[in-house]
Amino acid sequence: MKTSLTISRIIMISYLLVSVASCTNTNKPDHQRKTKKTKTDKSNHVVLINPFEVPEGKLEEAISYWEACRDFLKEQPGYVSTKLHKSIKDGAKFELINVAVWENPKAFSEAAQKMVQELGVAPVEGLKPTPSLYTIVRQ
Repeated sequence: MKTSLTISRIIMISYLLVSVASCTNTNKPDHQRKTKKTKTDKSNHVVLINPFEVPEGKLEEAISYWEACRDFLKEQPGYVSTKLHKSIKDGAKFELINVAVWENPKAFSEAAQKMVQELGVAPVEGLKPTPSLYTIVRQ
C-alpha cells in the first residue's frame, strides 16, 4: 500500500510539474533570476492558479494535504504567498482553488520538484489538480 501511495503522490506532483513546465522561462539573464526571499520587483512575479476537483467526502483531507504542501513550499526560495479558496456554490466542479505567488517560474518549478522528492505526505486519492502559471496583463 505504501508503494501505491508513493506512486500516486509522484503522479500527482508530476502532473503539476508538467502542467507548469510550459510556463517556465529559463532563458532570462542571471540578473533577472531571483530565487531568494528578498523584496523584489512584483511586476516579475507569477501567479499559480490551481483549481482542484475534490472527491466527495474528502474536503478536510484535501485541505490538510494542501496545508502540508504549503508548509513545505513556503520555506523554498522564490515563494511569496499562497491562499486556498473554497467555493460557496454547492456542487462546484472546482471546490478548492489555490492561488500562490512566486518570484518567477523557475523558483516555482524547482520548489515543486523538491517537494516531490522530500514532502513525504501522500496526496488525497481522487484529488485532481489543474495548475497553471499566469502573469498579470491588465490592472
